[in-house]
Amino acid sequence: MKTLFLTVISVLLCSLLLAETSITIFNENFATVRTKLQLDLKKGVNEYRFTDIPTYIKPTSVKLNPIKKTDKIIIYSQNYEYDLANTNKVLDKYLDKNIELIVKKGDVFSGILKAFDSNSVMIQKSGSDEIFIINKEEMQNINLAKMPENFYTKPTLRWLLYSDKSGKREVELNYITDNIKWDAQYVAQLNKDDNAIDLSSWISLDNRSGKRYEDVKLKLMAGAPHLVREKPVYARDIMPLSAKGMPEEFGVTEKEFYEYYLYTVKQTVSINNNQQKQISLFDPTNVIVEKVFTYNCNPKGDINTSIKFVNSEKNGLGIPLPKGLVRIFKRDAEDDVEFIGEDEITHSPKDEEIELKVGVAFDVKGEFTVLHTERISKRARKEEYQVELRNHKDKDITIEVTKRLGRDWEITNASDDYEKKDAFTAKFIVKVKANQNKVINFTVRFNY
Repeated sequence: MKTLFLTVISVLLCSLLLAETSITIFNENFATVRTKLQLDLKKGVNEYRFTDIPTYIKPTSVKLNPIKKTDKIIIYSQNYEYDLANTNKVLDKYLDKNIELIVKKGDVFSGILKAFDSNSVMIQKSGSDEIFIINKEEMQNINLAKMPENFYTKPTLRWLLYSDKSGKREVELNYITDNIKWDAQYVAQLNKDDNAIDLSSWISLDNRSGKRYEDVKLKLMAGAPHLVREKPVYARDIMPLSAKGMPEEFGVTEKEFYEYYLYTVKQTVSINNNQQKQISLFDPTNVIVEKVFTYNCNPKGDINTSIKFVNSEKNGLGIPLPKGLVRIFKRDAEDDVEFIGEDEITHSPKDEEIELKVGVAFDVKGEFTVLHTERISKRARKEEYQVELRNHKDKDITIEVTKRLGRDWEITNASDDYEKKDAFTAKFIVKVKANQNKVINFTVRFNY
């Protein structure tokens, strides 16, 4: 091994003679990147520098492996150089060394750099005790002999590696970078009768990683991984999500991957640093929905509106929907599309119910009143409640009324049918006729 290091080390900048990059972006603001490179190596020890990396790379995640198992490439060390050059850092290396400074008037000052700050530079004239203090606003150029060693103008990976022969060798570079994410953006247009929506979706990419990715193969992971698994997991199902009219080479496919879903963009994608980009996930799909009014006995009397649907093939969907923001629109009497509300959905598998909160109803109000409270024993009390629902609309509606009651309760008397929504909540489904009011009375016993 000692004789190995006696060979001449070749220092090369990593040239992308052949590069193929694929990237998998996660919702959690990070991505895994895989780049195939063709390195032109000399036999023996080579120092290779690779600068085409993002600012927010996780250096401990970097792996460089030969693609062919028969290729003998031994990596002795790997350095991540991120001490990037700037004016102050370079000047700091030139303290007590000669520099040349030119001011805007054309005068040249040569001498030893003694000090500098954000406002001025102090130079001692060569061969003299004379000192010049020059304001930075007066400066035009600072001339230095050379760039100090171990300075880099951009983040750099530096490898010391051994190759058993000269020539072009194919390797794969893998790493994780932060500050790049994706989410889904949905547009739902409600129909005239409020019983169906046209639902379309966009993939929204946000790249702030410090690197441009050009013509990459793009995948998007929907899920919440605790860790990234290196072993491949094979897909069990695959389904096209793109619209019927979209060319086959475009669009997105989804497949189950481990306990997540992986969305693959068919076409290659380019995205600049500090850029947001949208890609169509699927075009408008007609989905059957139900409009719902809900009143949770709040003191303001607000009755919320929402739309519910089951993510099933029967209703027009039946595909895994990644989490994202849903903006809801509807056409008015003049056939103009108007915004009526928005809500977020979580990762939603097929055949699950999805509810989108739209807003607060204008023509429907509720009023909750405590009519009577009585302590009936040391370990129990009862309360009598009244809920008044006022429908000022010109059509009948159904309102879901919920009241959170606590842990140990039972309704001993009620004017209307009810059910336990959960261990803590009672629910009434109430029909209210057009331009009429409806009153519900119920008594609750609480046990301690």
